[in-house]
This record gives sequence, structure tokens and C-alpha cells, in this order.
Amino acid sequence: MDYSAQNLEYAVAVFYNGEQSERAKAHAWLTAAQRVPEAWKFVWELLQPTKIEYLFQGTEVQFYAATTLHTKILRCWSELPPESYDELKDKILQAVFIYSKGPKIVTNRLCISLAAFILQQGTVDLATILRPLSSAENTALLLEVLTVIPEEYNSMTMGSALRAKNRAALQQTCPMVLDEMLRYLQTAYQEYGIDGPPEEVVQAWLSAATCTINWLTLGGEDSSESGCGTLPELLPLCRTLITIVKVLYLCNEAVSDSVLDASEACLAAVRAAAASYQAEKYPGAALELLTDLLVLAVPLMERDNVPNSINEEILSAVITCCVAIGDCHTECIARAAESAHGEGTENMLYGAVSARQLVEILLAAQGAPGHYPVHETRSNLVFGFWYSLQDQALNLVSGQQPHQLWREVFSRLLTVMVSKSEMASDTSMTWDEKELLRCYRQDVADTVMYCYSVLGEWCWSVVEAAYNSAETDIRREAALHVFLALADAQQPQPPAAVLSLLRCAEHVARTAPASPLLSVALDCLGGYAPWLQSLDAVAGACVSAAGLALTRAPAAAAHALRRLCVDCSAPAAASAADIVLTAQSSASRQDDAWTRRQLAGAAGAALVAAELPLAAPLLQRLACSLRDELMHQTHNPPAATGAASCCAALLSSLAASPTLAALLLRTLHPALPATAAQPQLVEPLFQIIKQAISSLMGDILPFAPELAQLIITAMNTNECASGLDCVKLLVLLVGRQWDGSPSLLRDACAVAARRVAPDPSAAPDLTDGLFAMLLCITKKKPLYMEWLRTQLPDLVDLGCNCVRMWEAHAARSACNWLSVLALQRPLVLQPRAPELTTAALRCIGGATPRNQIEPLAELLLALNRAEWRGEELAGWLRRALAQPGFPTHHASDEHKHKFIAAVVKEKSSKRRLLETVQEFSLVCRGLIGTEYARQTLASRQLIS
Repeated sequence: MDYSAQNLEYAVAVFYNGEQSERAKAHAWLTAAQRVPEAWKFVWELLQPTKIEYLFQGTEVQFYAATTLHTKILRCWSELPPESYDELKDKILQAVFIYSKGPKIVTNRLCISLAAFILQQGTVDLATILRPLSSAENTALLLEVLTVIPEEYNSMTMGSALRAKNRAALQQTCPMVLDEMLRYLQTAYQEYGIDGPPEEVVQAWLSAATCTINWLTLGGEDSSESGCGTLPELLPLCRTLITIVKVLYLCNEAVSDSVLDASEACLAAVRAAAASYQAEKYPGAALELLTDLLVLAVPLMERDNVPNSINEEILSAVITCCVAIGDCHTECIARAAESAHGEGTENMLYGAVSARQLVEILLAAQGAPGHYPVHETRSNLVFGFWYSLQDQALNLVSGQQPHQLWREVFSRLLTVMVSKSEMASDTSMTWDEKELLRCYRQDVADTVMYCYSVLGEWCWSVVEAAYNSAETDIRREAALHVFLALADAQQPQPPAAVLSLLRCAEHVARTAPASPLLSVALDCLGGYAPWLQSLDAVAGACVSAAGLALTRAPAAAAHALRRLCVDCSAPAAASAADIVLTAQSSASRQDDAWTRRQLAGAAGAALVAAELPLAAPLLQRLACSLRDELMHQTHNPPAATGAASCCAALLSSLAASPTLAALLLRTLHPALPATAAQPQLVEPLFQIIKQAISSLMGDILPFAPELAQLIITAMNTNECASGLDCVKLLVLLVGRQWDGSPSLLRDACAVAARRVAPDPSAAPDLTDGLFAMLLCITKKKPLYMEWLRTQLPDLVDLGCNCVRMWEAHAARSACNWLSVLALQRPLVLQPRAPELTTAALRCIGGATPRNQIEPLAELLLALNRAEWRGEELAGWLRRALAQPGFPTHHASDEHKHKFIAAVVKEKSSKRRLLETVQEFSLVCRGLIGTEYARQTLASRQLIS
């Protein structure tokens, strides 16, 4: 089907209105049409004004044409001869004028196309190109084009030279654009009636503010310099933007819709100016800007800082702006605030009042009335500022006590944190709101630690007072949540307030019904366990309270009990019998698997702390119970209740006592062979075996034959990577002492290779596990490779095939093993080295994703450093790259010769070789010279 206007219109109609299968075909054909040279002609046919009359497809056809024009300018610029540039510019401008009244999506796409055209030429004559749009009736069009030019610059892929040229031209133009935006925005100083400015004025302000934002953020984070002017030069623009928000706010009791959009855009532009290039060098200007912003913020907070505020969005925008200025200029704000403290107003330095006022505003915003997120959603915007402020407050007095001002501020903030930790009634919260609150309370906990860095142990006194004054369980729970956050602090001895709050938490754990208060109290008991190692009486009471709470809050109580038993040995040993009995009965109570693991861990820690004569019989009873449960599961695998994970958790907690760990393993062993024969239970079995090996370490030798048999049986039942992990651990531990190690390694490799060889991508985890095991053993015990002498050629073949996998972890493991093998046993690898080199080049050239280049570079380095017999890497590279079009047609002979020379020369530096391989990969993929290539290579150099 040819690319006539009629056919294109029909295809667009099918794409928007046809059946699903027909739409897919139409989309493919229309996409292909965008790349053909004829598209430079048919876009203008489709953009003819008469097309507007086609009601059923007009907008869609025009939008497709405008999008095609943009695509051609971006992707097919080289097709256009330079003598056609002026003609194309005139056609784009004509189309912009024709569609100036809409449809809006077409107008916007045409403006973006004009921006792309300008940038493809390096913005050599921006003012001349845009002069036809400079008349008053075309102001909206000019604003649209000026707005999208920075957006297109930030998103376009272009060569480094063109980007540098564009950057210089745009930075030179930026002050003029901002002056023009200021002229548009100064209508804010006109007199407006009680109804405020008309809608067309609001829309003009919105457009100008949006354009201002884009030019202030020209180049994004990658920009190393700015042409928008210094912060003092931007102050008139910022004052005008703030004035607009004030006008819009005062004229509207409830700010919404376009008024809200314009207000948010103006404040976003102020934020961008405050963060402009080297703005921190102008503290005086920053304080002036802050003063202007507070003139808006103070009355707004006084009027609307209430629960369920009708102006929540504008409040949030103003608070965000205050936080942004505070983050960008924390040092000057902190210094100014300190200069004002305790002195008469006649002696205050300039901006000191504003600095203090900013802190007050943000404290008020942080303590917004009501519960988050039910009644307000603005208090979560301030958290980051407190980190910057405490960091600056401590830096100003390095090695000394913080200024009294900051002790007062952070003391008040801590009280606010207790208040804002309060949860609204569960019945009034949706699932999404509960999740927001969970994240919010984590931010609260982080901010509490900022308070601690300033206040020290005084924090616990503040929290204790808040708890004692609380009249409801919700407020007590909030105080205990803040108390829990402080558990991460480091103190040589627990302050009195800590012990008092622990007694409160213990009392709640003993007496409270199931509730959030009970859960957080138990978390406090567990969180402060490391503090109680020398306080046996307090720790014993906490252990007892956690045990009593198991029936009311099983998960939280079990977690607290495990942490207490791990850190407090004396009370754990005293309660060992009760804890073991509780762990033994957890299955009959049908506790969830996580709770059971916590109880098993607590039981193991208590048994380790107890005397061996007492611990052994207790462990025997618990082990028998778990063994019976494992046997029951083998008859009904789907009904597994987590016995295997309990066994693993128990073995882990017994690592400090190999005698008890061995006793547990001997007791469990009769149930394990039947487990190995059930595919669903193989993974849980490997959890037990891996933890047994890790816990027993040097004492595992007597169990090696039985464990090896279990591993191979289970691997034959269900090949999985966790089995190979067990083989690796066992071989590394007892390889020299146990004669069965070679057989175990050979059998495991044979089972895994048999499963992987037909299609490695069908089992990527197993492939990764196989080569990770071989890598570890080859690096740590290279002599053990002799055990695989007959299998090594096949494993090498498999590894060479797996280098080409798209699954990153498996391909990386294969590359890494072959790299180590090339250095340890090059003669084993040499028969496949030429093919491996070719495979690596094919992957570098694009056969695998770009994120897999690093292990391929390491493989080439190893091949270059290996001691081969006869031909070496240089010959293999030359032979492979001599093929025409290999790896891709983008790589010229010059590129190939340069690459070979650089690779062969480099035998020591991974960094330099990686840069060489990265550059050649970009060449082969046709990306060299693009912005992506520039950023990729620059980031590599920065990291190294």
C-alpha cells in the first residue's frame, strides 16, 4: 500500500476505530510510514486546512501528521539537504499559524516540531526564526514555542558538539527570554476588581510561569553552568511571581482549577530561581527572597492551616517553596537565625527575622492540625528540611553544644513528632491511607533521630512527659512509637527516662488487649534489648511480659521475645523451659510461619544461654516435635506449615553451640530423606541443610556423607540453585578432609548441567547457581577443578554458550567463571577460546543488553592475561573482526583496528579496558556521538 494521503487517512481511522487486530496492523504501518523519505511530503498534505472539515478523523489525522513531522526532524534530519532548511521553517511556521486556534494537541506538536528544528540547527538564529511570532496577537504561540524549546533540549538525543552549540546559544538567549516573561507577568501589579483577574490573564500568567520554569532549569541536573542570571538578578522576577500568587489567593476563598495551576507554576518558578546556578553565593539575595515569600506564607497559614483545608493544594505549594529555599540556603538561614537570638530588634542583622519566621512557619506546617493523611497531606513535605537544618546547626558549632536556639526548636519539633505520630481511627482509614501513614511514621522516626543529634538524652525526657500526659491509648501509642525510634541512639547507660518508659511498655505488654498500643509496646521491648544486657531484673521482666503477650499479639510478641533472648542471656536462660515449650506448641496454635520462626529463634538463643545439661533435653523435645512435623508433611506436602523454616531458624540460633546444633541435626535426620523425595519440599530441605552447614562449620564432617546423599537425592528430585549453594559450602568446608567431596561436586555439576544444557534461559537461576558455585570453588580452591577433569570441557562449552544469555545474573556468572578459569587453567579453556572471543564480541556489539558490558570486558582482560600456548587473544580478535559487517555494519575497519590495539595493549587496568569496550559497544550499536553515549562514557570516567 503506497503512502498516499487517502491511504494514510484510512489507516489512522482504522487505528482509532477498528478492531484490535486491525489496529495493531495499522499502527505498525503508520509507524513505518513515519520513517520513509516520502513522509517529508505527505505530512503537509495531511495538515491542509481542509482536513479540519473531516469531523470523524480530522484531529487524529492532523495529530498523526504533526507527530510524523516531529519524528522526521528528530530521527531523519540527515535526509534533508541544507538548502531545504528555510523552506521547512516557513512551512512549520505557516502550519503553526493555521492551527493557532486548535486543535490544541496539534498546535502543541507543531510548536515542538519547530523547537526541534531550531535545535537541529544549533539555534544559530533563534530571534530571527521566532520574529514572525512576536506580534501581540501571536503572544500565546510565542510562549508555547519558548516553553517547549528547553523541554526539547533536555530530552533530545544529539551529538556532543551540537549539544554544546545549543547550550551556548540557549544560555545566551536565556536572560532575554526571562526579561520577556517578566514583562508578561508584570500585569500582576494592575488593579483588579473584587472578582480578580479575568481567565485570559490567569492563563497568560500560567503560560509565562511555565516557560520561566523551563528556562530556569535549562539542561537539568546535567547543566554545569547557567545563563539565566544570578539570584540577585532574578529577584524582580521572583517578586512578581509571588505577587501573582498573592493576587490570585486574595481573590479566591477556595483556590482551584486554573487559578491553582497558575499559582503552583509561579511557586515552582520561584523554587527554580532559588536553586539556580551558584545561588548559595548570594545569601543576602536569598534572605530577600525569603522575606518576600513569607509575606505570602504567613497570612495564608494563619487563614488556612486547619484540618481538611479547602486550600490544601495551595498550602502545599507554598510550604514546598519554603522548604526548597530552606534546603538551598540552609547555612545563611541558620546563621541569620542565630544572630537574632536573644538580641534587640535594633541589633538584628538583615534577614534574621525572616530566618526565624521561616522556622516557625515550617514548625506550624509540620504540626498541621488533624491526622495525616485523613485531615491533611502537607506535613509530610517538611521532613527533609529538618535534616538539612540539624546538619547545619551541628556544623556551625563543630565539637561544641548546638546553639540554644536549635535546642528550643528541635525540642518543640520532637513534641510535634509525638503529636503527628498519632493515628486516626482505623475505621476511618482506607488501605491506601494506612500505607501512607506507615511511610509517614518512618519519616517521623528518622526526624526523631535528627532531634536526638541536637538534644541528646533530653529527648527521652520529652517523650516521657508526652506519655505521662497522654489521656488516650492513641496518644500513648504515638509516644511509644517515638520512644522506639530513639532505640537506635547510642548511650553508655540507659537514662532514667528510658527505664521509666520501658516499665510503661512492659505494663502495656502485660495488660493491654490486642491493639496498636500493645504492638508498639512489644516493639519497644525488643528494640531496647541491647540496652538491657547488664540489667537482668529489667530484662527478665521484659521477657516475661513478651511471653504473656503471645496470645494477644503473636507476631509482635514473638519478635520481641527473640530479640530479648539474643541480647539478654541471663533472663533467657532462666526462661528457657517456658520459651521452648511455647515454640513447641506454636504449631498447634497455628501461628503463621514468620511468628514460628521468631519463636524458634528465641528458643535457640535461650538454649544457648542455658547450661548444657538443662538445654539438651529441652532441645531434644523440641527437635522431636519438629521431626514429627516434617514426617507428617512428607505425606501431605501442600499442607506444609513451615516446619522446615523453623528448623533452619533454630539451627541458625544454635550456631554459638555446635553441640546443640549437632544434636538437633541428628534428631531431624530420620525425617529428611523422605523430604528429599518430594519436589515441593526440596527447597525447604535445602534451607535446613544450608543452615546446618553454616552453624556447624568445622564440626560438620561427621554429617558430610548423609548430607551429601540428601543433596544429590533432592537435586535429582528438583534441580534448584539452593542445592548448588549447599554443595559449595560443604565442599569448601570439608573438601580436603572427606573423600566423598569429589563425587559430590561431580554429581551436582552433572545434575545441574543436564537440566541447563538444552536451554539455559529456561532455568536462569539454576544456570546462575551453577556458575556461581564453579566460580567460588575455582577462586578459593583451584585444585578442586581436578575433580572435574572429565566434565570440564562440557562445562566450558556450556559457559561459552551462556555468555550470550539475556538474563544478566546468569551471563555475568558464566563470564566471571570463564575469566577465572582462563587465569587458573588456560589449557582447559584454550580449545574454545577463539569461539568464546567471537561470542564476547557479538555480545559487545549488541547481542546482549548494554548493562552486561562490564563482565565481558573483564573476560577480555582475563583472555589477554592468560598464558596460552601458540595463538593468543590478538589473533582471535583479528580473525573474528575481519568478517565484513561483524559484529555490526556500524563498526568500520578503523574502529576495529583501534579496538584491537587498545584491548591487546591493556593487561592491568580494568577501568581503561572497560572504557575501550564501552566505546566500541556504542559504535557497534550506532550510538556513538549521541547524548546517551556522552553521558555513558562520562559516568564511567566519573565512577572510576
